Amino acid sequence: MVRAFLFLFLAHLALVIAALADCLGGEHAPRKLTRAWWVAIILLVPVAGGILWFAVGRARPRPQPGPGSTGSSGGPRSPRGPVAPDDDPDFLRDIDRRLRDDNKED
Repeated sequence: MVRAFLFLFLAHLALVIAALADCLGGEHAPRKLTRAWWVAIILLVPVAGGILWFAVGRARPRPQPGPGSTGSSGGPRSPRGPVAPDDDPDFLRDIDRRLRDDNKED
């Protein structure tokens, strides 16, 4: 019985520490309330405070649209330019030219 209480206490302590670290260490402002209010909720409401922080208060940074993205689609974006050397037409053309030059020398 003591082991169960010790396990629950350590789990609660881990949740509180993780929630506090995330709340105080984030670079984005929390949603709904200020950081001070969230710290008070995490510390004063035993288990629900940490769960509320991760469910409601944690800021979700908005994805920044990159170059070439339309911003409206949430699907995968096609990359601009070649991804690998064998996708680059200039690279393939240069290899083909080198192979032809090597074959002419033989």
